[in-house]
Amino acid sequence: MSKLSENFGKEFIVTGEVAPPRGPDLKEFMHEVEEFKKLMNRLYGVNVVDIPGARLLMSSLAASILLKQNGIDPIYQLACRDRNQLALEADLIGAAAFGIENVLALTGDHPSCGSSDHPRAKGVFDLDSATLIKTMKLMNQGKDLVGGDLNKPTNFFIGAALAPGATPIEGEIHKTKRKLDAGADFFQTQVVFEPSVMRNFLDKYESLMKEDIADKILMGLVPLYSYGMVQFLRTMPGIVISEEMGKRIKEADDPVEEGINIASGLIDMAREMNLAGVHIMPAGKIEVLVRLLESI
Repeated sequence: MSKLSENFGKEFIVTGEVAPPRGPDLKEFMHEVEEFKKLMNRLYGVNVVDIPGARLLMSSLAASILLKQNGIDPIYQLACRDRNQLALEADLIGAAAFGIENVLALTGDHPSCGSSDHPRAKGVFDLDSATLIKTMKLMNQGKDLVGGDLNKPTNFFIGAALAPGATPIEGEIHKTKRKLDAGADFFQTQVVFEPSVMRNFLDKYESLMKEDIADKILMGLVPLYSYGMVQFLRTMPGIVISEEMGKRIKEADDPVEEGINIASGLIDMAREMNLAGVHIMPAGKIEVLVRLLESI
């Protein structure tokens, strides 16, 4: 049983995130690994991103194995964009063989999206995130997607993505319900800067689906470091940063410090909303993650 699955719903959960290297030189990546090792008494898992934005990085599986071998419980991100169902199942068997239990199921950004560095790559999308979740539930029962037997059941703790700021919100609510019904154990959200966005999603989900899922959600946080970062994030779909918050960063003597203060306040709000916890994406600034963990 992973630390994340063992403590989920019992304690306020905090997870982190790391990006694999863009090449086979592991020096800088292993330095980050060493820094994360120092934080594992306060973190419940570390996401390993899977070619986000369709930009080439080392495979999430290889990087997750490296984390596992260094005493860090990874949350292995797996995107459907690049693999057919056979390849997805094969990678999941590989993850299970190395003791990796936390998996975040993602559909994945299309190779032709604006951030891609391989726009001519062919998207596979044989499965989507919900059918990938279903596949993992079957594997936990010792079966593959077509009903064949595995030589041993897996033990995946299955996560899914959630975008509380998506429009129309009703579409995201139905997608979330589909993932939950497929067998998702927990959700990590897209980055949230305004508590009202999270509250609005929770209220509308409960009104439409007649159930409260706050205790399954880790709210995504990114500490703001500069006003340029604010301007960039505002171009991304579903991300809302108020004029007031942007002004706080723009006029701050120390924007990094102000970003930490904002993130700390959002962590307090997550507790007030009875969320399961938060997922902090430090964007390579481990020292900021350390500061936030000290404030919790």
